[in-house]
Amino acid sequence: MPNYEIQDAVGVIVTRRFASYQDQPGVLYHYPKARYHERIRSLQGKMVLVYEPKRGGTSPESPGGGRSAFIGTATLGEIWEDPHDPSNSFVETREYCEFPFPVRVSDTTIPGKTLQNVVVTVASATAAAIISQGFAIVLDQDSARHRHGLVDLVVSEDITARQFASFTVKRAIRDASFRFRVVEQAYAGRCAFTGMRLTNGNGRAEVDAAHIRSVENGGPDSVRNGLALSRTMHWAFDRGLVSLADDGGIMVAQRGVGDEIRRLLRPEGVAILPPDALDHPHPTFLEWHRTRVFHSGH
Repeated sequence: MPNYEIQDAVGVIVTRRFASYQDQPGVLYHYPKARYHERIRSLQGKMVLVYEPKRGGTSPESPGGGRSAFIGTATLGEIWEDPHDPSNSFVETREYCEFPFPVRVSDTTIPGKTLQNVVVTVASATAAAIISQGFAIVLDQDSARHRHGLVDLVVSEDITARQFASFTVKRAIRDASFRFRVVEQAYAGRCAFTGMRLTNGNGRAEVDAAHIRSVENGGPDSVRNGLALSRTMHWAFDRGLVSLADDGGIMVAQRGVGDEIRRLLRPEGVAILPPDALDHPHPTFLEWHRTRVFHSGH
């Protein structure tokens, strides 16, 4: 069980959008052992904030760099040495939950230079304010709550330092935030496999936010571990009847898939993915689904 005792300071891990280390977003964090091992050990079992700096890499696919923003929360779990490079280590990032609205460092009281190292700490009251901003969608007006399926949530509008850690692990909060990030923001309410967009009388999209790597198996509540799928496609995806290639190609099991499901799939055989490539499913999670869930040879 994570340690949610209130501390004077809350840890922050800094992860770049295009990491030079072997991070797996929301699952593993890779860091240089000599500089940061003791800090990571002191934060083990505790909730941390995840920060993305402006420097995002120099490759052609990352011209804009990072967002200079806090992007979510996680709990640090098991630590082990990198078997290929003993100068580095991995730490498991459990219960990762992505903010629907990244909190830019310029909107906080934290000096930018504080976040130049990859593991730092901030005051717990500051962390509480950041989390409140990041999950602002669950504090929205009743009409917006209803539209995005958050009407049943009862959330304090004042997330104090004593509340913020338990707040971020409430399944209702995590599910609502994950759904908003995947269905509303990334996929605009459209099923990735069928292309259909259906709404109910309140304008709420009738599609699910499906985890690619399941929560039960360590999958994070991150847009890159999500797909917007109709309920039928969600059912088929969870049972390994359909899957997704890294290039967006829809994969169908050789057996067990009836014509009623095949007729629903996009005739092009390619999923509709978000306009922003940085919201596309991460290859790590897609590989997990294809190897652990998909019935490719059945």
